Amino acid sequence: MRVTGPGPITGEHYVRLQQKLQLDLGDYQALMGITVKEHYLITLDLTQPISDPGLCLHIRLLDEYPELLAPGPDVIELTHTIKQIKRNYPEMTLPIPASSNLVGLMLGRNARTATTWNQGRAVPARKILSLVHHLQRLFETRDDPDRALQRYCELIDREARARGVDDIFTRRLWSEARSSDES
Repeated sequence: MRVTGPGPITGEHYVRLQQKLQLDLGDYQALMGITVKEHYLITLDLTQPISDPGLCLHIRLLDEYPELLAPGPDVIELTHTIKQIKRNYPEMTLPIPASSNLVGLMLGRNARTATTWNQGRAVPARKILSLVHHLQRLFETRDDPDRALQRYCELIDREARARGVDDIFTRRLWSEARSSDES
């Protein structure tokens, strides 16, 4: 269903496109390249035409071709990539097996979280999906994805230690508090 028509693009079209694309406000503003102030001015009076022709064209474009916002890689794709890197470089050492548990830690979450996402029982936040996208791009564009993966595991350990978690790959939890089942 189109939200724009033949007349001028107004604040109402701008708001309806956000709803059509199902984006939260921050993501929508970033997508459209507008500031908080610009958003405020556009939504102050939804009946007024938007003065920026570039923004109006962007609204028409995304209304006409919403598939341009095709989602990037998901957590399960990253999990498959990590496993494939390990298969391609069997001599590579990782702190824990190449699995969704490792991917959970790679995304700054507890080890089991990626399994929950992969099974469809929960959906990762957009900031996590952005990290997934960047990691996937890193591993797809490097000539040495094994070294990039090992280096990223070092960064995980560094961040965990900075947070007071000295054994992230053993505990597989980002919090420093011990869980009740640990002795």
